[in-house]
Amino acid sequence: MARRLVWITTIVLVGFAISGNSSSAGKTSVVKGTLYRGDKSHPVSGAVIILLDEKKNEKSDNSVGTKADTNGNYTFPNVAESRYTVSIRMWYDRQEDVPCKLLMATTKDKATLLVLQEENKRFVEQIFIKGFSVKGGKDVTRDFDIECKSMFG
Repeated sequence: MARRLVWITTIVLVGFAISGNSSSAGKTSVVKGTLYRGDKSHPVSGAVIILLDEKKNEKSDNSVGTKADTNGNYTFPNVAESRYTVSIRMWYDRQEDVPCKLLMATTKDKATLLVLQEENKRFVEQIFIKGFSVKGGKDVTRDFDIECKSMFG
């Protein structure tokens, strides 16, 4: 039951974020970059990337979502000025296929958490990166190295 609730909540958040419900007026920015694991010769394709608005309230939610292409490249064409938590999700059919062998880990970015969980007989590697800022009208190029490392050094 708990897994079903997590799955339903995730679907609702992804659907809402991808719809790009932006109610803030002002200049927007292009945010783009590449997802890779360890070095840029190992791009991560097909990952869902969501910018979750940390300043979300009843009147405004600037969360947006996109998907990495086959070369690990992603683009958000219209991102409102705000502070975001970056959510990156990848799905695998077998646990052996998941690159990170830890159930909880971190990445090279500060304020990150990597979690491995099972949903509907598939394995999900999800990364959260807090404190990603976007300034209105200033385009951002940001690559993410999502290679996992132990939280305990």
